[in-house]
Amino acid sequence: MRITPSRRIDLTRRTLLGRLGALATLAALPETGYAALQPLEPDPRHPPFTLGIASGSPTVDGFVLWTRLMGEEIPADRAVQVRWELFDMAHPQRILQQGEALALPELAHSVHVEVSGLAPDHWYGYRFRLGGQVSDTGRARTLPPAESMPARLRFAYVSCQHWEHGYYAGYRHMRDEGLDFVLFVGDYIYEYASSASSVAVRHHNLPVARTLADYRARYAVYKSDPDLQRMHAHCPWLLTWDDHEVENDYINLHSISGTENFPALRAAAYQAYYEHMPLRAATLTEGVAGLRRGAALKIHDRTAWGNLATFHLVDGRQYRDGPVCRESFGPVMRAFCVPPDPKRSMLGPDQERWLEAGIAQCAQAGKPWNILVQQSRFTPANYPDGAGVKASVDRWDAFPEARQRILDALVTHKPRNTLVIGGDLHQNWVARVHRDPYDVNTPVIASEFTGTSLSSYMGRKRESAEQEAARNPHCLLADTTQRGYGVVTLTPERAQVDLRVLADVRDPESGISTLARFVVEDGQPLRRVEWNG
Repeated sequence: MRITPSRRIDLTRRTLLGRLGALATLAALPETGYAALQPLEPDPRHPPFTLGIASGSPTVDGFVLWTRLMGEEIPADRAVQVRWELFDMAHPQRILQQGEALALPELAHSVHVEVSGLAPDHWYGYRFRLGGQVSDTGRARTLPPAESMPARLRFAYVSCQHWEHGYYAGYRHMRDEGLDFVLFVGDYIYEYASSASSVAVRHHNLPVARTLADYRARYAVYKSDPDLQRMHAHCPWLLTWDDHEVENDYINLHSISGTENFPALRAAAYQAYYEHMPLRAATLTEGVAGLRRGAALKIHDRTAWGNLATFHLVDGRQYRDGPVCRESFGPVMRAFCVPPDPKRSMLGPDQERWLEAGIAQCAQAGKPWNILVQQSRFTPANYPDGAGVKASVDRWDAFPEARQRILDALVTHKPRNTLVIGGDLHQNWVARVHRDPYDVNTPVIASEFTGTSLSSYMGRKRESAEQEAARNPHCLLADTTQRGYGVVTLTPERAQVDLRVLADVRDPESGISTLARFVVEDGQPLRRVEWNG
């Protein structure tokens, strides 16, 4: 286990700029203000870690540690030196690694520390220090060795946490689930202006997000929630995004609402996303300067839990093709809609190839579980109508050929058991995934779990969801009425999925219960074993 000793920071311009480049591929950042870097001693009455701490992007020997400094005493135009410490969970005073990181004004004084050289399959504690101020302590863990077969993995999947629509009591209960990590599948924030709706139980008084400052302010509101902070500190998070991190239902570089200069807005939103998530520097494909020019933010990633499971986290927003043109489209949509083309993709051709290669690797390794993590409902909701008919513009039904290519990859490479996890719907949707998604007489090749929202409102009544499920015979459950999250327990022989739902999302002290439980036995179709609806 490597120990990094404490050392004095060299304040020379050349050394400091070199560190910036190594830290996050940031050589293109402005070279001003850093020569004036001085130690900062915040007033004890103004703690700088009010947005919490987090870990993520785990590997076999490390992970990313995150925080963002806030407060009037944080200089707007200067980098700030922050100390981080890694320690043994059983002995918090036994420092295993420590070092300094720079909180840069260009990145909203966020900190991303990439820790390495650690033991595999191990929990660690961490904290940050600024002068005499100390952050809360967090728990982070490394992945099991690649060749190992873990006896058990337990994680939660969650999405759609509209801050105004409800409290985050779900995260309070999630801390008691004994999780190895959290899988967040989109809509971490909502870009809307403050709501006057009766649905809202709390208000942020912010305008619709249109600038980098707006998005930073929105994340600051969401991350001020104590239950969210405690869950981030509790265990690592794996993350992907959906649309509201930028704008509702956006498509690649296009706004379906006709927002002016949308590429610049998207670039600002992507930068704010990076600033507030425990992501690696490699996420920035061309550094911050490139990001501001509209360069990609590479969030699709693959995580292997030993030889038990592989998680493919995909990005269904950044690379998708335009919608197939319809007569009902207005001038905004007509400006970027496209004629029917079987090559249309939700993921883009490069990411499709990346995904198929990962599926093949998982199958070749003989791993029990192949897990596709994406943003939305994967199976059809238009089964009676057929492929491409009466299809939602925003979901996989609008990309039937692209969905079929993924199904073909599963059939070709034959991974042992595939789970598809998603969000977006604000309802629990559980379904069998068939070889032909419009013919339930074809073989079942995967199991889908699309989760309800953590807090975001869903106005649709249960009867409507039940009618939709009846029209789609592959669907085993559709429930719109309750908010919550899912918990997945994997062993080499089976997957158990518990749908956990809050009694009342409007109550910060809400209780929780299990709506339903599903099991997937190795090599067998998904089945429901408990129902409390």
